[in-house]
Amino acid sequence: MAIKNYIQLIDIKKVYDDGYIAVQDINISINKGEFVTLLGPSGCGKTTILKMLAGFDMPTNGRILVDNIDIKELPINQRPTATVFQDYALFPNMNVKQNIAYGLKVMRKQLKDISPKLKEESENVYRIAIKRAALEIKKIEIQQGKLLRQLVKLDAQYKTYQEVDNIKSMRHAQFKMKSDYFLKKLREHTTPSAELKLSRINRNREFRYIWNQRLWKRKGLIKYNLNGLNKWERLYLELRKWYLYKLPIDVKYDKLTFKYNQLDKLSSYWQNYPMTEEGNFQKKNTSRKLTYDEIKRKTNEIIELVGLTGNENKYPNELSGGMQQRVALARALVVEPDILLLDEPLSALDAKVRQQMQLELKRLHRELGITFILVTHDQEEALTLSSKVVVMSKGRVEQIDSPKKIYDSPRNEWVASFIGKANLFTATYIGHNKIKFFDETFNIDENISKRLKPYTPIKFMIRPEDIYFTEYQKGTINGRVIESIYKGQMYSVQVKCKNYLILVESVKQINHNQLVGLDWDTINIHVMVDKVKRAPNEFRF
Repeated sequence: MAIKNYIQLIDIKKVYDDGYIAVQDINISINKGEFVTLLGPSGCGKTTILKMLAGFDMPTNGRILVDNIDIKELPINQRPTATVFQDYALFPNMNVKQNIAYGLKVMRKQLKDISPKLKEESENVYRIAIKRAALEIKKIEIQQGKLLRQLVKLDAQYKTYQEVDNIKSMRHAQFKMKSDYFLKKLREHTTPSAELKLSRINRNREFRYIWNQRLWKRKGLIKYNLNGLNKWERLYLELRKWYLYKLPIDVKYDKLTFKYNQLDKLSSYWQNYPMTEEGNFQKKNTSRKLTYDEIKRKTNEIIELVGLTGNENKYPNELSGGMQQRVALARALVVEPDILLLDEPLSALDAKVRQQMQLELKRLHRELGITFILVTHDQEEALTLSSKVVVMSKGRVEQIDSPKKIYDSPRNEWVASFIGKANLFTATYIGHNKIKFFDETFNIDENISKRLKPYTPIKFMIRPEDIYFTEYQKGTINGRVIESIYKGQMYSVQVKCKNYLILVESVKQINHNQLVGLDWDTINIHVMVDKVKRAPNEFRF
């Protein structure tokens, strides 16, 4: 049974250093074993989401849960994912078999059977590590307690000058800036004799501070003789007096704070000590590298699975685009990931090869049963492959639903116009589950009508294939054919009806300038209640 909500993206937001918002308000839930497609135009944020799942990028806000475990901080090699890149990223100096086997050579495999002796020994080491860590943490807490008491005493000394607001938290750079300002004012207002007196006072004050600190601390702040000095000279001396008193306290406070932070880091190390290889003997000794025979067996199995038999010894430049894509898929699948991430893997292929690879992806998903997450801007590809489609626009999710519901019941006008071809009309809801359009009245779904107010304008959609031709003056609406294009399986016909240009797809040949009537079934009318809410200048492309 598939696990529901196996992958959860909760309130994901990504803002780059230049302020560009790539995605925001992303909330997506994916069940285990689903084939999910992130669909949208270029620049909508779908590849950004894939990178955050793979670990190549970090979200600014939000959580990424896999089986209720937040993997946001996990490194790439510890995540249950494998990625197939858009450009394949194959090693040109390795043949097919070497490319596929590369991941197996570097990965480690957990041992399923552990001998009782090894298990007992590893548990003893683990218990000792926990005890040692607990003792070290206790010592650190005692040291931190002593530092905190010293910091409290320093805080008490700060109260001496807390009333002087302009230098309450002043540092060297701030004092220099303020001092320069006062000196400028001094030159403007001070007489030569007073300036000489001021410099003499400052030199004397600095000498006494440097050589007589103990006497200075014992007697407190020394008062200057301010007779004959104007207000700027007084302000400058007052500022310097308080600053010189505060400076040694600041220096000591910074040293103690730095030491306290260092102890915090040390405490964090000892808290994680049992989980490190130094303390966790079990983790270190219960995994091993795969043997040559295991690598060979797994490589051969995956080569047969993806249809590369006979090409094992060829190099990437000797393969077609479709074959290179198969190699990239095999390399990702051979490490047995729980989640396969596909970043527009079929975009570089021609139409026929792309269809073949779509069938291959569908088959691999069915046989392997793992979760596939595909990024694409190709609507047909998304509707063909997926069990769930996430439609995105400008960094937001517009709709999450099955392919059928996305196509038949788009949530808003943007989704309707982006997915497939659509005829969008404006009508009036007149109440009692009815809308009025072209002087005709049509029934709509009762659940939709509950969300509408009578005599309000609405938007509704009809797909081109749901409209059929009738005789002129016998249809719901009538018009003239202005374009008829044969596309192999059907004709794509544009009909001018009053102020609307209506697209119709029909197997019936319709001639240019022919007068026709158009009709449709009521069940094919889809009313769009939700509006696209988006700030116009919020994103840059």
